[in-house]
Amino acid sequence: MKKKKWIKRISLSLGTLLVIGFIIISIFTGISVFNGSMQMVTNETTSMKQMEPYLEEQGLDLAKFRSEYSIETVQITSSLDGHLIPADYITRNGDKDADTVIMVHGLNGNRTTVYPIATLFLENGYNVLAYDQRSSGDNTAPYTTFGYLESHDLKDYVAYVREQIGEENRIGVWGTSFGGATVGIYLGSEEADKEVGFAILDCPISEMEFMLSTKMEEMDVGIPIDYLMFTGNITTKLKLGFTYEDANVCNYTSNTKVPVIIINSKSDIITPYFMGEDIYQSIPHEQKKIFTVEDSKHAEVFFDYPAEYTEQVLQFITQ
Repeated sequence: MKKKKWIKRISLSLGTLLVIGFIIISIFTGISVFNGSMQMVTNETTSMKQMEPYLEEQGLDLAKFRSEYSIETVQITSSLDGHLIPADYITRNGDKDADTVIMVHGLNGNRTTVYPIATLFLENGYNVLAYDQRSSGDNTAPYTTFGYLESHDLKDYVAYVREQIGEENRIGVWGTSFGGATVGIYLGSEEADKEVGFAILDCPISEMEFMLSTKMEEMDVGIPIDYLMFTGNITTKLKLGFTYEDANVCNYTSNTKVPVIIINSKSDIITPYFMGEDIYQSIPHEQKKIFTVEDSKHAEVFFDYPAEYTEQVLQFITQ
């Protein structure tokens, strides 16, 4: 009888140790996934100096661009958590009272990486405001959240631009890739319906969960993906207050009243074609359009098809 009690106690102790061990491992795993997924770029890797080769590769003469346009560097304070959000307010002659497009860069970029496409708007009568997303350029907010927290920065800049221009002038929002998710999530807000005249999503991310799981599969760390995602999701909820599903863009574009044009490519392997299609199908109204090419790499449609891109965008936003 005593032997059975002893065995039972040993079993319970081992079971307790296994549970505690599993919890500790899960906490460590969740933190590791969180750190790897919520700090994907740094201010150092996305500094102004680091972006110069990209701009040269895209054929932009930075000195000429700066001489042709009036560029005022501004910054506002985040209404969400108080960090500073730097931006370039770009006009032809210093007059801000005009239709304005707020441009949101993708991951690994900063506010200058949208300059090549900004010329599309500047040459056609629009002003441009380009700002640094979180943890990029000169924006020192610590986390990259696939558009979820970033959408608050966009909201703040829409409000800022509205203060600079007359009520008769329109505000448009343009976002590429990671920035497309920022714009898409913002579109689900009442402020967007009220203030934004049009939105342009260039090769947008639609699902944070898909992007993370795909990245983990590529890493092939030998741990079940579902377990990594589960622990990372819980940690993200505990630390930042949202889940991966909360960053699903379609949840927000399904509520928007803003006219939206989506641009994508069937050869894009970073944000696959289905992402743009899913966002397009989620939009509940008919003021929407999708422009798809067959062979461009990720976020390269403008550079491969500049005339077609320009025509599609201008035709849509001037309707």
